[in-house]
Amino acid sequence: MMQAIVILLFLGLLYLGLRVAWFIVRTAFRIAMRGSGKVIGHMEKANADLSVRAAQARAEAGKVVPNRRRWALALGDILLLRNGLRCDSDALALDLPAEQRQRLAKQVLREMNMAADLPERDIATQMQAALVGWVGGLGRTHANFYEQLAAEGKVRDALAFDCARTAFLVRCIALLGWVPESQAWLVLFLNAQRAQDSFESWEDFGHAYARARLHWLRISSQDGPASSRATLEVQEHLQNTQGNWLTLPWKRYRIFDPQPATLAPAASA
Repeated sequence: MMQAIVILLFLGLLYLGLRVAWFIVRTAFRIAMRGSGKVIGHMEKANADLSVRAAQARAEAGKVVPNRRRWALALGDILLLRNGLRCDSDALALDLPAEQRQRLAKQVLREMNMAADLPERDIATQMQAALVGWVGGLGRTHANFYEQLAAEGKVRDALAFDCARTAFLVRCIALLGWVPESQAWLVLFLNAQRAQDSFESWEDFGHAYARARLHWLRISSQDGPASSRATLEVQEHLQNTQGNWLTLPWKRYRIFDPQPATLAPAASA
């Protein structure tokens, strides 16, 4: 009799324990579900907010007016920065201190293979003539520089170098007031178009330029510490979030992008 009572008491305690355990598990599960629901809700709200912001960013990007002028000038950014000139404007005219302006004028005359004491009137005449034949190359170059690159299968490197140099020299020639701005912009736009047609990105263009610059230094016996300068300059400019190469996407700003003409309604008879 006593043994039966003990067994019943044990079973009762076991049942009570199971009920308590089930209550604890169920309560914990409900709390967890409420918490996970809040987490999921927060995650869904965050994802929705991100989607809205992304859509807003795309919409704003679509409203940006293509700045073809600044894009065309950006091809010469490395050379502009190297020479202490601004590259944050789409205007050709720059207000330079007299000393810097004089120094730049001497440099450009030397690069264009013109005498330093050439009269101002003759400078303008010769500069305008040089822009007319710009596609044949601007300024002095080392003997057979482009031919050597072509012989090594580096035609694109040669083209990148020429595009950068053309953008820089034409920008400086216009800045110094030696050619009309309209003539300068025509050359700058044509130069930009051939760059867009020949390269896939600012990175592609920049590294091709750096390789050609290295070849330039080698054949001029300047391949010492300066030989890696262009590569470093390109890498820095490609990482500059405020620079033109990141803020002006390569494929967005088509230089010659025909726009549909708006036809006026026909006049009634």
